[in-house]
Amino acid sequence: MAGLTLYEKLDQIEHRYVEMTAQLSSPEIHNDSASFQKLARAHADLSAMVEKYREWKQADKGLTEARQMLLEADATHRAQRNC
Repeated sequence: MAGLTLYEKLDQIEHRYVEMTAQLSSPEIHNDSASFQKLARAHADLSAMVEKYREWKQADKGLTEARQMLLEADATHRAQRNC
């Protein structure tokens, strides 16, 4: 992961978490209890981090949308003032 930004690393972690979720629902993993337990622990370890990262992405998206609305409102206000 050398040279990656924090966001790229978090995206990779989230991607791995999604892969783990799919593996946990696979019938093959349930045949090997040691592998299942190891995967389930790793999945649980990432759960809180991925949840917070997803919350942050949603908040960042909302902030970007709010900024865009503010810019549009400001442009409209300036156009009306100049009429």
